[in-house]
Amino acid sequence: MVRIYLIALLVLLQFQLFAQGLTVAGTVTDAGDKLGIPGVTVLEKGTSNGVTTDFDGKFTLKVSKANAELMFSFIGYETQFIPVKGQKVINVQLKSADQKLNEVVVLGYGSVKSREAVVGSVEQVKSDELLKHSNAQSVDQMLEGQVAGVYLESDDGNPNSPVKVRIRGNNSLPDLGSNITASSEPLYILDGVPLVDALNPNVDQKSGAAADDQIVINPLALINPEDIESVSILKDASAAAIYGANAANGVVIITTKKGVKGKTRVNISHKTLLSTPINKIEYLNTDQYVELATEYYRNSGYSEESIPEEVGRTDVYTNWRDLTLQNSVAHQTNLNISGGSDKTTYRLSFGYKDNETTTKGNDSESIISRLSLDTELAKGVRLSYSGGISSFKSEKYAAFATYAYKPNIPVYDEEGKYTQMETYANPLADLAQNTNESEKFYSNNSLNLKVKISKNFSSSSMFGLDYTNTKQYSFYSKENGRGRKKNGVIKEKRTENNNWVTYTQLEYNGSVKKHSFGATAGIQLKHDERNQTSVSEENLVSEKIRIPGNGDDEDSSVSSSESESAMRSYYGRFNYDFGKKYFLSMNFRSDASSYFGGDQKVENFASIGGSWIISKENFWIENDIINFVKLKSSFGKLGNAKVGSYSARGLYSYSTSSSYNGKLIAQPYAAPNEDLGWQQSYKFNAGLIVKFLRKFTLETEYYNNKTKDGILSLNVVPETGWNIISVNTADLTNYGLEFTLKASNIMLGKVQWNSNFNIGFNKSRLDKLALYSERFVSGTAGLIVGESTSLIMGNVYAGVDANTGDPQWKMKDGSITKDPSDLSGVDNKQIIGKSNPDFTGGFSNNFNYKGFNLSFMIAFEYGADKMMPYPARDMENIKTLNIYNKSVNLLDRWQKPGDRTDIPRLDKDIKYNAYSTRFLFDQSNVSVRSIALHYNLPKSLCSSMRLANASLGVNVSNVYTWYKEGGKSGRNGLAEYRYPFPQSRTVAFQLKLGI
Repeated sequence: MVRIYLIALLVLLQFQLFAQGLTVAGTVTDAGDKLGIPGVTVLEKGTSNGVTTDFDGKFTLKVSKANAELMFSFIGYETQFIPVKGQKVINVQLKSADQKLNEVVVLGYGSVKSREAVVGSVEQVKSDELLKHSNAQSVDQMLEGQVAGVYLESDDGNPNSPVKVRIRGNNSLPDLGSNITASSEPLYILDGVPLVDALNPNVDQKSGAAADDQIVINPLALINPEDIESVSILKDASAAAIYGANAANGVVIITTKKGVKGKTRVNISHKTLLSTPINKIEYLNTDQYVELATEYYRNSGYSEESIPEEVGRTDVYTNWRDLTLQNSVAHQTNLNISGGSDKTTYRLSFGYKDNETTTKGNDSESIISRLSLDTELAKGVRLSYSGGISSFKSEKYAAFATYAYKPNIPVYDEEGKYTQMETYANPLADLAQNTNESEKFYSNNSLNLKVKISKNFSSSSMFGLDYTNTKQYSFYSKENGRGRKKNGVIKEKRTENNNWVTYTQLEYNGSVKKHSFGATAGIQLKHDERNQTSVSEENLVSEKIRIPGNGDDEDSSVSSSESESAMRSYYGRFNYDFGKKYFLSMNFRSDASSYFGGDQKVENFASIGGSWIISKENFWIENDIINFVKLKSSFGKLGNAKVGSYSARGLYSYSTSSSYNGKLIAQPYAAPNEDLGWQQSYKFNAGLIVKFLRKFTLETEYYNNKTKDGILSLNVVPETGWNIISVNTADLTNYGLEFTLKASNIMLGKVQWNSNFNIGFNKSRLDKLALYSERFVSGTAGLIVGESTSLIMGNVYAGVDANTGDPQWKMKDGSITKDPSDLSGVDNKQIIGKSNPDFTGGFSNNFNYKGFNLSFMIAFEYGADKMMPYPARDMENIKTLNIYNKSVNLLDRWQKPGDRTDIPRLDKDIKYNAYSTRFLFDQSNVSVRSIALHYNLPKSLCSSMRLANASLGVNVSNVYTWYKEGGKSGRNGLAEYRYPFPQSRTVAFQLKLGI
């Protein structure tokens, strides 16, 4: 009986122990280096009860029951589940996960693959990496330095403007002004829907308003970066050929975030951005201007008595630059709600941005919303929707980019009114009295139906809509500038883009023993419409009612245009792998486009690629040095039809100014060419991926892209009845090497380090130019067979004659001339540089210590030349010193015989050439793009505040840029001249809360 009582007592004690729970302690270490891992989540499965490990990887957790199961998880490591079984001490070794190889990569048309199975050249950037390293307004600007072979360049530096994105160089001829060329921009796909190419050189952006007034809004700025899940960049033919037409420049697939099964989650974030203008152009102050202007008029032959009157006041000190610049404050607020059940998931987000810039009159405001729904209608039938509505409003004040006002002109006259300028508006009057703004309504939507037909077969259908409605409005008061000359001016342009796409496809996935097969076949229809109406009105009856239509007919002008295009495509994809070691991928697409006529409407595109995981072979001996080796290669043909809707068609225009016998007539507008065909690109790619020391991954790729039948519009003899005609006239090649080295989960004591270094080398060559000669020059752009396709053409500056102070230029034969007329004509232009860099890259790093994360990003480029923008060149144009203020660089002008300088004598008759090496800079630079520090509050603290998570962060962007060709101290150089829009350094403070 005693024994029975003892056994019963032990059982009761055991039950009591189970009921009261158990305290478990232990250490979590890296299975490789045996060091403790801080920040590992230790969670009792099925509950919210959990802790994180300390600096040494140690933890203590009281579980609710002795038979609980613990989950150990940390980024970059394989998750482990360990039953407690009454143990009080549990030590765990986590194995490093091959994140890069196991991550799912989005390839388009609903296809996702593991990195290991991808044959083509694809790089995917997750949202946290995009947001961590940039305060940019749009996702394209966030890609800088992130991916090898992807180069970004801005024409004006305006944060709201689109940036040029080049994937493996320019695969089209450069933009040659009025000459039509195919776009070099990649194809952007948002949740399956193609986006409008904002930088298509053949879309008229200037109709109805002057070039300096036009606001080109980046469509990617209408997508909230907080809503983006990932960005996939498809570089080679194997990855991009499924998109056929318009994929020759690469494809950028943007995938937005979706709902996740579970209870409703609410996330709120707010960011405050403080910006300060940097690299400000230094102008002459009043004392300096008076000194130089006096010398200018004296050298120009003016009498001493008249010079003071010509120079102007000496007691006025106006800094027009500082009057139009400011320290700015911007705000961004985001809210998203997500959750769902086994059958339905959802995510709804709202974003608001109030973006004040460092240049007055260039602010913007946006409201962005997006909804994602996914539901099971019936067993095997799922319907998903992803769509958003955005409203964007932006102002533009361009005077800073064009005019430098004299510092001895007062802001106000003696009556307290704005001082009137002879030609242009007083900057402050322009800001106060004039209006130049753009409003855009944007909606992008996709509806997808997936049906599981059988175990191996499924189908999917998608309908997508991309719609924009833009209003560009300008008002110039009769009180100043150009409005004064025309008694007030109103200009309004409305543009509507309505583009839809739909596809239906059948998919097969199956396997037989070690053989796995996948196949897709589909048909796609695409239709694009663009309508534009412009109104201009002068001699306003009243400035109180600032809408067109109130004036007389003779003071008004109206113009409109419309374009329409359609495309039908058949596509297919076949994938095969054997034993997860050998992979084959084939793609085919046939596109029929209304862009082209005659026999050129239809073009076929295809690719084939394969890869071999060598490290899975039986002969491979597993070791701790080299852990994974993969070899891959691909070849294929892609197309480019971004040449404008009617480039091959004959167009007619109607105008009230054209009539015959009193009747309105149609007159020829654009020449037809039914022989104009697709621009084609043949792409070869070979790559090697090596993972070593279980922490490092090295990817090396070589590519050779040959573009055939490059499109260019050329001048033709007048006897044809036309001025220009678009033809297939050129072949070009881009080739290069790319290297990416990634390090993951490197433990530096108690600090975890992750790093990404990438570099891409690119060279271009013009192989053929089917013209009357092998040389074509337009402005500073040139095409010469055998040379780079990014040539900068001009003349060589030979400095200043030390005896006379006259500028000199070197002729092609080596002789020196002082007469710019000797340099005129295409034949006298020389190659003075190239705009594409030899190599570009980036270096990003993340350091994790407990709840802290420190990151920084460095971007670099080498070998590109930069011709200063026209406004910058004009700042050193001595001939207009009597009209505008000038750069402080003119302080170094020639003054007496023997002076050695590059700045000529101050004289109104001095010769000037705007296209010489005097204004050419080496753009090579290294830039610290961002430094960021974030802190995730401890789980225990969050729980006490009834929060799921919370974090604080600070990010400094555009920290510093070092240029190879830096300017002299106290003088303007490339840093100041590079962009017309003044650059700024931004410090952002962010708070994120999860409920």
